[in-house]
Amino acid sequence: MIKVEVISIENIKPSSPTPASLSSYKLSSLDQLAPPFYVPLVLFYTRHDHGQHQNSLKTTLSKTLTRFYPFAGRLKDEYHVDCNDQGVEFTEARVNVQLAEFLRQPEVDVLNLLFRFNPFHITFGMELLLAIQLNIFECGGMAIAVLLSHKIADGATIVAFLNAWSATARGVDAVIQPKFIANSLFPARASISHYFRTTEEKVLTVRFMIDALNIAALINRSASSSQGWRPTRIEAVSALIWGALMRVRSDKGLKKASVALHAVNLRPRMTPPLPDCSFGNLWVHAVTAGVAGSERVEDMQRCMEGQVRDAIKAVDTDYIEELRRPDGALRFYECMESAAEKYSSCGMDVYHFTSWCRFPCYEMDFGWGKPVWISGSIPVKNAVLFLDGSGGDGMEAWVTLVEDEMEKLKSDPELLSFFTCAS
Repeated sequence: MIKVEVISIENIKPSSPTPASLSSYKLSSLDQLAPPFYVPLVLFYTRHDHGQHQNSLKTTLSKTLTRFYPFAGRLKDEYHVDCNDQGVEFTEARVNVQLAEFLRQPEVDVLNLLFRFNPFHITFGMELLLAIQLNIFECGGMAIAVLLSHKIADGATIVAFLNAWSATARGVDAVIQPKFIANSLFPARASISHYFRTTEEKVLTVRFMIDALNIAALINRSASSSQGWRPTRIEAVSALIWGALMRVRSDKGLKKASVALHAVNLRPRMTPPLPDCSFGNLWVHAVTAGVAGSERVEDMQRCMEGQVRDAIKAVDTDYIEELRRPDGALRFYECMESAAEKYSSCGMDVYHFTSWCRFPCYEMDFGWGKPVWISGSIPVKNAVLFLDGSGGDGMEAWVTLVEDEMEKLKSDPELLSFFTCAS
């Protein structure tokens, strides 16, 4: 039985005090819309002299926090972070197995043992904004488990932070400097909150894997139709999973209609584009609604790819300019809140798709090599997180459903003709 024993818990503060002029960090309207949980990420590394590197990790984390200073603060209210340098929690723990054994079949329940606390049970306004647990395996391998509050940052921000920290640990001079511009672009507004819906149902997260050859085969199958365009990897793969999810619900005698929400990174879509290191939540949901299934899976796949493409393309310069208007964020919130109520009242399923593919997650070298594997999940009902595979060309889909639906998804023939189920 795998056990994780906590050895020590420390509070790491910025190496230099945050200036009084930066003592209050203003949230953006997009931060206000972000869901109230932590973003979990685990980086796995093979054997190394962890005794030497433990102190280096803490020292360089302290230095990195001087640049990413809001992480060391606390949420004051729905508009501000009090940048009071209270620090981040740094936990050291030992795992009673070899890293290779742990990675042989890494189920989500076991992966969650590597975190200090449950990422989805928090109290708004009082929780840590960043918590890190260093897990050391019997062989000397290591896992750095990171929890970052989604209320102040998104996936791009956490990746920028970890790359800045790892660069500092390697002694690189040209480290990442975050750009704190989200509030000036999307100021916080009264009467805005998240539109995220929770559930008391018991959910299960399962990892599905697809290699580069199967991704190419899926894309080529769609491209061979008469539509004249090739879907992207995300369009093809998310449509495949979305179709499988709809078949699962159809098998239960429920409606085939559903809604797909795709998280769209605004940084490259701004005019001019924002740097990747722009701090905060800089994303919105692209909505595809009212899809009904076709008898032929190829037709259904192609239709859904087109709808996903159109929804994501709609998040363009004009869309963003509307969002930036004084009432833009409020109108967006009211629209999403109204839609959520409508979908809930009519029993329409809502699926959340997020992609971290092409983020430089596998570049996080703290001085002992790049990670051999990275895991992450969003264990809330009907969520799908895409990550690059450890080989570089494939993808992983972390899918969370209620348990009985997951069992049906794991046996969907169309899905399994391209994906492999990890458990």
